[in-house]
Amino acid sequence: YKKMSDEVVIEEATSPDIKEEYKLKVVVVGDSGVGKTNLIKRFTSDKFNYDSKATVGVEFISKSYIINKKVFKIEIWDTAGQERYKAITSAYYKGVKGCLIVYDTTSKSTFDNIDKWMSEIKEKALTNIKVMIIGNKIDLKDKRIVPIEEATTKAQELQAPIMETSAFDATNVKEAFYDLIREMYKEIKKNLDIIEESENNEGIQLDTNQEEKKKGCC
Repeated sequence: YKKMSDEVVIEEATSPDIKEEYKLKVVVVGDSGVGKTNLIKRFTSDKFNYDSKATVGVEFISKSYIINKKVFKIEIWDTAGQERYKAITSAYYKGVKGCLIVYDTTSKSTFDNIDKWMSEIKEKALTNIKVMIIGNKIDLKDKRIVPIEEATTKAQELQAPIMETSAFDATNVKEAFYDLIREMYKEIKKNLDIIEESENNEGIQLDTNQEEKKKGCC
């Protein structure tokens, strides 16, 4: 795993009265049971649910962060992995700036389906979306089936960074989300610079882009 740039500084916004200036949307995808919901819980509230049930449709949680002295609301969308929810979840790719594709290091089928998820992202999301591959459940060392070498080769083929995590013991969870957020921020920074030159930048959301407007999207 190669560390991404540290030029983007991220801090949690601790004050309850802080006002978000901008919004960034992240979607977490992957097969059912890979641990998407617990990854999000671990990142946003440092909790792990032993009795986590399969997500029905789509759920999201938001949290505020200060990124290079600007306040962002990060919306993290938790999608259902089951095929029957595909029609519901695909609509939530709209405006997404970052995506985590999660597989289970103890399940070869979830790893094999990374290609399927990447194809769906390319088909339904914005062209400049930042994607990271996550191999979860590395705490289950005795049950590992997918070697890191094989996963790294796959990530290189897909031209995406990869990180292994454990939602159970919190290994690399914060690092993974922060790395993705840094890359998302760098992608939209040029838009931020334009906004700062405008006299009225209050309430502008950065979850849309020119590509959607050209398509006549509502």
